[in-house]
Amino acid sequence: MQLWVDLMRPGGFDVASIWLIFLAADGELSPVIVPIDNIAAEPDEEFVQGLSTNIRAILENAPVSSVAVLLARPGSAALTQSDRRWARSLDHSVAAPNGGWPVHLATHGNVRIIAPDDLLQ
Repeated sequence: MQLWVDLMRPGGFDVASIWLIFLAADGELSPVIVPIDNIAAEPDEEFVQGLSTNIRAILENAPVSSVAVLLARPGSAALTQSDRRWARSLDHSVAAPNGGWPVHLATHGNVRIIAPDDLLQ
């Protein structure tokens, strides 16, 4: 979680984004961090499936074995319904099939795991 905190500016994130970090089998971080800025307010299944396809290609062709996902946005730390929809979509299509790391949420000065119970609401 500290890596996600280190990515934040003092005021948090300026735009809604998805951040990806890739990890080797031994847990070592890849030097490449991928931010995808200005994501839509609601998840688009075509976008998420395309992202998943690209991640699978990277995992098959690069010396990495998993990906961790951060959903970041400006605003309060309260988990919104939109956050839940994004997290469900990312968890189902991107995170769980590609390493099983939980999706994290970063807001103004706050980073948290979006727990499985959060996805049920």
